[in-house]
Amino acid sequence: MKTAREALVQTLKKNKIALVTGVYGDPCTALLDECAKQGLHVEISTEEKVAFAQALGASVAGLPSVVIVKQVGVNILADPLMTAVTHGIGAGLLLIAGDDPGAAKSQNEQDSRWYAKLANIPVLTPPGPQYVSDAAIEGLQLSGALGIPVMMQVTGRLLEGEGRPSEIPLTVEARFDRDRAWKNLILDRYKYFYQKIYPQLCELVEDSPLHSMPDLTPPSPSLKGRGSSPPSSGEGLGERSGVISCGFVSTLVTEKNHFALGYAHPLPERALVSFLKNLERVLIVEEIAPIVEESVNALISQHGLKTKVFGRLTGHLPRIGKLEAQHIAEAWGRTGGELHLDTPTQVSGGILDLPCGGFELLYQVLDEVLPEGYLVAGDVGCSILHGYFPPQIIDTAYALGTSISTAAGMSLAGHKGVAIIGDTGFIHSGITGLLNAVAYRHNVFVIILYNKFSAMTPGAQSIPGLERVRALVEACGVDAIDEVQMEQVSEGELKGLVERRLGERGVHVLIAHAKPKKLHE
Repeated sequence: MKTAREALVQTLKKNKIALVTGVYGDPCTALLDECAKQGLHVEISTEEKVAFAQALGASVAGLPSVVIVKQVGVNILADPLMTAVTHGIGAGLLLIAGDDPGAAKSQNEQDSRWYAKLANIPVLTPPGPQYVSDAAIEGLQLSGALGIPVMMQVTGRLLEGEGRPSEIPLTVEARFDRDRAWKNLILDRYKYFYQKIYPQLCELVEDSPLHSMPDLTPPSPSLKGRGSSPPSSGEGLGERSGVISCGFVSTLVTEKNHFALGYAHPLPERALVSFLKNLERVLIVEEIAPIVEESVNALISQHGLKTKVFGRLTGHLPRIGKLEAQHIAEAWGRTGGELHLDTPTQVSGGILDLPCGGFELLYQVLDEVLPEGYLVAGDVGCSILHGYFPPQIIDTAYALGTSISTAAGMSLAGHKGVAIIGDTGFIHSGITGLLNAVAYRHNVFVIILYNKFSAMTPGAQSIPGLERVRALVEACGVDAIDEVQMEQVSEGELKGLVERRLGERGVHVLIAHAKPKKLHE
C-alpha cells in the first residue's frame, strides 16, 4: 500500500519532472525527502522566493518543475507568483502548498487558497488521497497549456492517506512565449489574461474529472437525520439539503447528496448552480478558511437562488482548527448564529521530541542577566519554545528571519535590542536584517543558534549556506563576532560575555554552537 505522498512522487518521476525545489516545513518536509529518495532532482532552497524563481527559469527553458513549500512559505514567494501569471511561463509549473490546519507546527493557521484567488490562478483541492496524483498531472497539464503557474493545496492528512500513482501521462510540451510579455504593456497583459486565458481556465475547471458530484436530479424532500441540513432558529429537519466540500475533509462526509470539489478556485459554476438550485440548504465543509463558503454565497446571490448556506461563517462548523467527522455530524444539530470557537487547543504532539535542545544554558543565562520586562525578539523555529516554556525569554516571533530587524526596532526605545535566531532563519532572510542593522548603525545583540540543522522541521537534506554562517556574518560588516561551544563553555564565561556585549553599543553577534538533541533528554 502506497501513501498519497509516495504515489505522487512516483507519478512525478514517471513523468520526468526536471526540477523539484522547495523549503523544509511540515507538512512538506517528508514530501521533499521522498522526492529525493525516489531519485528526482531536488534542491532545498535557502528561501521560497529563490525556489520559485528557479522553477520559473526551468519552466521558461522548457523543463516541467514543481515547487513544494508550506503555507507560510507561499507568503515569501508571492512576489514572483503574482507577476508570473501575466508575464507567462513555459512548461508546466506546479506549486504544491502544504497547509497546516490546527497550526500544529506553524506560526499561524493560514489558507494558501487565498493566494490562488489573489493571483487568479487555479487551485486544485484533491477530495481525497486517491486523487492527489491525478490532480498533480492535471495541474501540470493546465499550467503548460495556459502558460500560468498552478497551485495544489495539500495537508498532512491528505498526503498520509492511501493513494495510487496516476495513469494519466503528462502530454503538454509548452514553450515560453516571449511576445506575450514584451509585446504588451502591463495593462495589456491583463487584458490578454482576462480575454484569452481566464475563459479557457474556467471551462477546463468546469469539466475536470476531479470533481465528484451526485446525480443532479432534485433530491427527495424526505431526507432525514444526518442527511438533512442544519436547523436554524429551532426549525426541524427534513428540508432538501446537500454538502459541498473540498480537500481531505471530503473523505469525512457521509451524506449522499455531496458535491466534492476538485478545485476551490475558480469554481465549476454551471455544475454548482445546477446542484444548488434544487436545495434549500447546503453545508460547506472545507479547511481552513471559508473561501468556498463565501464564493458559494456569491454564486447564490448572482443567480438569484434561494439556497441557505451553512458552514464556518455561520457557526455550524468550527471557525478554527482541523475538521473531524464529528464536527460534520454535529453541524446538523447546531443552531448557529455565532462563530463556533469551541475548539480545544494544546501543545502539538511530539514537540518536545524535536532536536531543539543544546541551548539550555544560554536561555538560563539570559534569564539571569536581562532585567525584568526586557524585550527579546525571537524567531520562528526552536526559539518559540522559550516563549511558551520556562525560561520564557522571547517576546516576539513574527516570521522566519525577522528577529534581527525586530530587535533593531526595539533598540530605538533606548535599550540594546536582543535577537535570537536559528541558523536556518539567518540563512533564509536574517542576513538582510543584519545588513540593514549595520547600515543604520543599530544597537543590537544577535544570538545565532548554530546546530547546522533545521531542527523544528528536520529533513534529510542539507540547507544551503549553513556551513558559511560566520563568513556571511563577517561579510555584513558587524562590529564584533563571538563564538561559543555550548558543550564546553562555563556558566560564568557565558554570563560575562553576554553582560559585556549588552553593555557595549554596536552590532554584535554571538554564534552559539550546539549539537541537536531532544528537549526532554
